[in-house]
Amino acid sequence: MRLTRRGKAVVAVAVLAVASGLLFGPRSLNAVVVPALVVLTAAYLQLRWAEVPTAARAVPPDDHVGRSYPVRLFFGDREGPRPDEETGMDRPFTGVVRERVGDGVSADRLVTQTVVGAVPVEYELAYERRGRHRLGPAEVTARDVLGLAETDLSTAETAEVLVYPMVHAVAGWARRDLRALHETGVHRERREFDRLREYARGDSLRDVHWKSTAKRDDLIVKEFSAEAETEAVSVAAGAAAAPGAADGMAEATASLALALVEDGVPVDVRLPDGTLTVTGERGSQVRLLERLAVAGPGRLGDTEADVTVYGEADRVRVTVAGEEHDFADLRAERPPTYGVSRPDGRVGDGPAGDGEVIA
Repeated sequence: MRLTRRGKAVVAVAVLAVASGLLFGPRSLNAVVVPALVVLTAAYLQLRWAEVPTAARAVPPDDHVGRSYPVRLFFGDREGPRPDEETGMDRPFTGVVRERVGDGVSADRLVTQTVVGAVPVEYELAYERRGRHRLGPAEVTARDVLGLAETDLSTAETAEVLVYPMVHAVAGWARRDLRALHETGVHRERREFDRLREYARGDSLRDVHWKSTAKRDDLIVKEFSAEAETEAVSVAAGAAAAPGAADGMAEATASLALALVEDGVPVDVRLPDGTLTVTGERGSQVRLLERLAVAGPGRLGDTEADVTVYGEADRVRVTVAGEEHDFADLRAERPPTYGVSRPDGRVGDGPAGDGEVIA
């Protein structure tokens, strides 16, 4: 516990009053010193009874670099904060809240003066770099009502957000070259009928089964056994141990893989730490972004893949069917129209949600 500047001023005035009383009589003592002692004692008792609060955060969803979301920080008693009620603590107190955030994210306001335990603290969190970033712990400085003294009450609770790499649009000519890798593996010969399924992007209209379509709201197409045996395009990714190399690799791999998936082409992605298959299923795309959010440097796992991506300090090399490109040359200038879509229609977002309260 320590005195604030206001508290130090009160002590200084009291000391002057004592000196004045010794020189000119006790009236100065009665008029100044006694009230000063009362308010300082009251300040001590208020802070003496202040409990260390528990903290919980309404954490925003995982999302891509460049996004921003509000974060709400609640405080409560030992039983935990109660964000669904107006008051989170039985005895709220005035104070200053200092939030901590990881290096890959930034907040528009880290220091807030508020009534702790009565109203939540809110700030805007910007996603600046991919990776897993921690929020908290928050430090609370409790003050008495008159602001004469203060004491630090450190909370222990933290939360995390996962930031995906940025996804760039791929130029039309590059997407055609990528699709060609898939088309070379598709049997042109039609064999026996295999099954009926829902229409997917890239299906020919001549395969529409009109009788089944008439009975349902969605288009139904015929699939033949030769078409059912097509293979996925393989993408191998790696990065040098240089600043920014893994970040560039992650952005290029996410952009190319999601562009292929958008065109109806499944992708086998081979990263330094493992392999996964990405399809039109939302869950597989989210798993890819989660892996790329934390992927580090490493050697190419398969140099014979259809597409290889290798991140360096100043560029990302992409090889498609033996032809090498700089990823910057494959990018389009417009925003991507593909990615992990949220229910509200936004593209390139992580899982949607109003925020989960995490202690």
